[in-house]
Amino acid sequence: MTQQEYKKNRIYALSGSIGGIFFMAGDCLLYCKAGLSNSTVEPLWAEMSEQRFIISAVLGFIGMSLMLPACISFYRMIAATCPKAIQILTNFAFIGVASTGYLHFTLGTLSPVSYKAVLDSGGSTELAEKVCLHWADVLEPVNIVLICCLCIIYIVHFYVTVSGCSGLKRITCLVGILGAFAVGMIWKLVFGDSAAGGAWGAFESFGEALTYFTAYLYWRKKCIGSEITK
Repeated sequence: MTQQEYKKNRIYALSGSIGGIFFMAGDCLLYCKAGLSNSTVEPLWAEMSEQRFIISAVLGFIGMSLMLPACISFYRMIAATCPKAIQILTNFAFIGVASTGYLHFTLGTLSPVSYKAVLDSGGSTELAEKVCLHWADVLEPVNIVLICCLCIIYIVHFYVTVSGCSGLKRITCLVGILGAFAVGMIWKLVFGDSAAGGAWGAFESFGEALTYFTAYLYWRKKCIGSEITK
């Protein structure tokens, strides 16, 4: 690859990190309220504005659009460093990435909006709960498959860093879901069950941002290397 291609891939990877931050912001809108249990049906939804959930979904779709070019960058890194089997596995991972906007909507927005819509239309709490549980039953199989695909990218990320294929330090494996989990747990310990504490549920999205930051570091190293050899 030319230095220009290295730079382009670096920009793509950085866009994925920014997309992960958009996801995290959207998650915070869903989870940052004292008393939320993150259950299938949450009575506190009745106290929250519908606009809050709609904005969360919009942020999710923006995050997905920024992650798609990052997928190209990430795949090129894998293609340049890993065996064919890992490259094939990465393709399945991108099915999950391409569906993250949908997942953000169905997992975090659809039930709360449906819950409030039923109540605002004069329906009972029991009816609102039944509607939410119905959505959960219908969408759960699809959501599980897509989440499994999405998790593959963390497995690939762990492999490419720990194996040394990327040429980055092995500790870079923490720049991903492991790092996000660690930060999330520290956040939870500090803020507990407060409204701010609800943000710990958003750190999975933070992990996605960090995963693409690994690709950014890889292409940055390639850019520096190509400049030195000129």
